[in-house]
Amino acid sequence: MLKSLLIKNFILIEEAFLEFSKGFNVLCGETGAGKSIIIKALDCALGLKASKEVILNKEKPALIEAVFIVNNEEITISREINTQSKFRINGILSNLEEIKEKREHLIDIHSQHQTYVYMSPKNHIILLDNYTSKKSPEFKEILKTYKETYLEFKQIEKKLNNLKENYQNNEKEIEFLTFQLKELDDAAIKTNEEDEIKAELDVLVNAQELKEKSYGAYWALYGDNQSIVEGLSKIKYEISNCASLDKNLTETEETLFDALENLKDCANYLRDYSSNLEFNPERLDELNERLSLIQKLKRKYGENLDLERDNIAKKLEELTSKDNNLEIIEENYNVLLNSLDLMAKKLNEYRKENAKELSSAVVEKLKSLQLNEAKFEISIKETQKQENGSDNVEFLIATNKNQNLMPLSKVASGGEISRVMLAMKTIFANVDKISTVVFDEIDTGISGITSNAVASSIIELSKTTQIIAITHQAIICAKADNFIWISKTHQNNTNISIKILNNDERLKALAQLASGQINDETVEFAKTLVAN
Repeated sequence: MLKSLLIKNFILIEEAFLEFSKGFNVLCGETGAGKSIIIKALDCALGLKASKEVILNKEKPALIEAVFIVNNEEITISREINTQSKFRINGILSNLEEIKEKREHLIDIHSQHQTYVYMSPKNHIILLDNYTSKKSPEFKEILKTYKETYLEFKQIEKKLNNLKENYQNNEKEIEFLTFQLKELDDAAIKTNEEDEIKAELDVLVNAQELKEKSYGAYWALYGDNQSIVEGLSKIKYEISNCASLDKNLTETEETLFDALENLKDCANYLRDYSSNLEFNPERLDELNERLSLIQKLKRKYGENLDLERDNIAKKLEELTSKDNNLEIIEENYNVLLNSLDLMAKKLNEYRKENAKELSSAVVEKLKSLQLNEAKFEISIKETQKQENGSDNVEFLIATNKNQNLMPLSKVASGGEISRVMLAMKTIFANVDKISTVVFDEIDTGISGITSNAVASSIIELSKTTQIIAITHQAIICAKADNFIWISKTHQNNTNISIKILNNDERLKALAQLASGQINDETVEFAKTLVAN
């Protein structure tokens, strides 16, 4: 149950502290006093989206702190609203997902927006499934598995449709890519092969000139008695003699010796190079043909043939992989389709069984709310597969004896809608085992004897569930265990004042609600309401 609510710097509330009791708590006051602001604050603490516009004094954050008692232990959930929101559970920073998870087990806030949710046919299957899930864990597990399978099924269906649509194009593309890959693999172009071929061609084309000039260089270096090597040998001989007389020439002698040996090596290499160099027309043709092939492939595929070959192989692998194999995907599609059919059939059976039970419970509850001739049924019709099965669910109602069943959204008046919502909330509260239910003006459109019936229903529910309700009905307020009066004050600024009323104050408040004035006669009437 909700034990207390602290609100600071929120909309029109500078600071307010509310304490709640077990049973029935009522928030009452004149129209526009700010009762709904308190419910909104509680809703914000439990995850409702809120902008910084709710902050009263923009220089400091708004703070809302709700204290719950669960299994004799206190759980404090707080929210600080500033440029960013900070949630805490028992003082420890938390996130929105954790807060919403806690909320599901702590409290159910029924606002006007939620009335629209109940009225909308698209939400009826959700409501029925929530009811059925609480009654049957097996149904809940089947529904969870169905949703997961359906998501996978839709992904495969989309892929299958795309493959079928592009099947012929894919076949042609696979054939073309296979040809391209074979062409590149057959060519077996090596890295830097083009540069190597060009270098060898330069040698072959200029073979005669290279042969003559290299041999001429050899002859000049080492060919006869007038050669450079011969002359340098004589110089080296003379310097060697001098070095034997003057050690300062030893280093020069060694340098000349090294130079002479190097020149001999160069001369020998040039002689062998010239001797081995031959013009080879067959090799020239072979190289030109190979170069022509490489340049043709580069014009076709781009400069980096290795990279392009890898790209083609990768694309071909994607198109021919198991993941894109039409037969395999069709097989998976059919397996999932059959699985969905079986689960949808099982879900349908559970829904029909629980729809009868829920319908009967709603009818009985409506009778206690002065809708004695009401009929309520849940229509379940087979439709195409969707994310929660293959059932179309809609709530049907007839509130008068000779009236045919019609969709809830088209039949019920404001007062009837309030009673239908109260009936369903009462049933769902018992199933959900939620400890606190909040009603924001559940009494809209009702009066007189109906108000008394609504009050009795709320009192009955409050025996097992803490009820917090906003109401303007004196008959309903008279039944409250805890009477909280909300009013606006206008001093320097407009603020909201909150007070828990004692017995005398309660009587005066009821007198004012019932007749608009407080005197002996209206107070006596208030006493009658409380006594009844």
